[in-house]
Order: sequence, then structure tokens, then C-alpha cells
Amino acid sequence: MENNEIIIKELDTECNFSDLIELSKEFFYEYENNNKEIFGIDSINEMDIKNYFQKFIGNKTANAYIAIFNNKIIGYITFYIKDQPNYWVVKKIGDISGLMVNKNYRKNGIGKKLVTKTIDYFKQNDIKYYSVFTSINNNDGISLYKKCGFKELYTTLYGEINS
Repeated sequence: MENNEIIIKELDTECNFSDLIELSKEFFYEYENNNKEIFGIDSINEMDIKNYFQKFIGNKTANAYIAIFNNKIIGYITFYIKDQPNYWVVKKIGDISGLMVNKNYRKNGIGKKLVTKTIDYFKQNDIKYYSVFTSINNNDGISLYKKCGFKELYTTLYGEINS
């Protein structure tokens, strides 16, 4: 696959939502493997996924890019600009809420292209800082984010109440 054959574009109403739904399902089932207790799948409603992506279209503080190869969506990134509490010096921060590349197309620079395009979006919107949440077990994702300049910020711990 030639990297220049990959098209990165903003999500719009003309996109193939069935491709996005299938990629999202793959994302959820893959993420479930990071911690089945916390991220275990109960049920997946395809309309919920479609509604999730539609909220990014035409939104001034949230957006999504898709990666297309041979007229098929093979990756996506969703992100938004969120307000910080007034007591913080940084009032707005970018946040990547989802990144997925079809497993058959990984290690081809697609994830990096999606992240770079998102960082450009943040720059254009005067956002200096941005973050992403991922599982501590997502080694490939963490490696990609670090290659894109991300640094560790905080750790989330969880507990369990035994019955």
C-alpha cells in the first residue's frame, strides 16, 4: 500500500456509516481485551454508533477525520475541544476521544496521519495542549502517541468492591 493512496478527510454526511460502525465494533471488542471487567461489552447498538459519529459533523468544538483506502473507511479519529475549570491557567484543551485503524492496515502510518491532522486542527483553533485517554495495556497505542509527541500526564487507578 502506498501511503499517498490513503485519503484523510473530515467526516461528513456522505461517508459510509456502515464502515464506521464496523470499525467501531472492532474498536470496542479490541478494547474489551484490555480489561474485561471494566471494558466488557454488554451490547452494541449500531444506531448509537451512527449517532455518536453524526454529532461531530458541523460541530464547532468537536470533529472527526476518516482515513479512506480504495473507497473504504479504514480508520478514524474523533476529538473535541473542552473547557477547563476557571481555576486552571489553561482554559481550553484538545481531547482525542477515539482512534481506530483497521488491524489489516496498521503499521502503515495511518494512525500517525490521523493524529497529526488532529494536532493541526488544534493549532488552527489556538489550542496549545491536548490529551488522550487509553488503557495502560494498549502498548501499540501508547507507542504511537509517544511517537507523536505525547507525554505521560496522570494515572487512573480503579478499585473493586467485593461482595
